[in-house]
Amino acid sequence: MAPDTYERHRLIAELVGDPTDLLDVGGIKGELGLFLPDTGITTINMSGEDADTHFDGDELPFGDHEFEVAVSLDVLEHIPHDQRALHFSELARVARRKVIICCPLGSSEHVEAERELSAWFRDTTGQNHRFLNEHLETGLPGEDELNRLAQATGHPHRLRFHGDFREANLAFMASTRLRTARTPRSLVEYARIRLNPRRSLVLDENSSDHSNRAFVELEITPSQANA
Repeated sequence: MAPDTYERHRLIAELVGDPTDLLDVGGIKGELGLFLPDTGITTINMSGEDADTHFDGDELPFGDHEFEVAVSLDVLEHIPHDQRALHFSELARVARRKVIICCPLGSSEHVEAERELSAWFRDTTGQNHRFLNEHLETGLPGEDELNRLAQATGHPHRLRFHGDFREANLAFMASTRLRTARTPRSLVEYARIRLNPRRSLVLDENSSDHSNRAFVELEITPSQANA
């Protein structure tokens, strides 16, 4: 599991606690379960590949408050702006206690860095990177947008931030070089980044110009879950 993937799954597991059941929207079957072995996890995505079930990307095929917790990891940035409110409301609809949505934070610095990273990947591999291209097409969610989307659900929310996209991009470049040209130098470079003991899993209350990812928590109160 790549360092960036590990970090967001580890953070999600810490934030949800120890739920009985959980819906992972956009997840890959088995990944989040590595961090929550005692939780019944249902994964769902649009392709249905590597997931328990699939859906059309709009309404989730589950009843109201069917899961104790619903999470969405790095999905929002692939959804067009006019459909993101539905993503929030559907996650809140199927959850009884908590919703957590994490995504790359769309500061102007991060957007420009992703544009440069996409061009670098194309020059290095001769191919376009699907996910980076989608980020540029749909736009990374900004802090103001995330607050508006969370407030529109009517549930109390908290927004926090994690990481430095410059470090994440260096790790991505190192793994790309390792795949395209496995040399002693590329192996050492990737190992140094992968085994970095200073990697932090602390969430910050305030964003910075270089924040990598945002975590939105929605708290579903008992009265709302029973409504």
